[in-house]
Amino acid sequence: MARTNPRMGYRILSMVTNTMILFIWASCSVTAQKNATVSPVTTSNSTDIFNSSAKTREFYVENAEFCWRHYVLMMSKVESGKQCEWQEVNRPYSLLRDCLESLADTLRFAFPNEIAHDYIMMGHLNYFVNCSSIFQELVDPPEHILLALIFAPISIIPFLVTLVVCKSKTSEPQA
Repeated sequence: MARTNPRMGYRILSMVTNTMILFIWASCSVTAQKNATVSPVTTSNSTDIFNSSAKTREFYVENAEFCWRHYVLMMSKVESGKQCEWQEVNRPYSLLRDCLESLADTLRFAFPNEIAHDYIMMGHLNYFVNCSSIFQELVDPPEHILLALIFAPISIIPFLVTLVVCKSKTSEPQA
């Protein structure tokens, strides 16, 4: 079975997303022009901006789902025992982030945003929830080592103060 290049998969995904965005943008523009010639209703700019941003948000949500499905497909190819290894999940995770970010950039939608955050958190909850338990948790050092690390710098301070005072007494003031 021939392996596909993951970079090529991302490029295809990016091309399909951009093509869909351009198609919908073009169809919305034609529809808006037809509506403008049929009924020239004057509305306030704030309502137009609100409707435009609502449509952009709706379109972003729909296409973010496409990014998510691609991410799930790529993560399904990662063995369950290796899902906590960054080398294995770096590419799918980065492609999800890149897909969401490029989609937002194309639509001139803010990134990071709440929708992208929700998808990334969903990825963490689905795939990485048990990863922190694999690694050994950090433990405080033994008490005798801790005390040595605390008192060593403290005991040096009086010596340094004495050295500075003695040095300042012996040196002549310079004009």
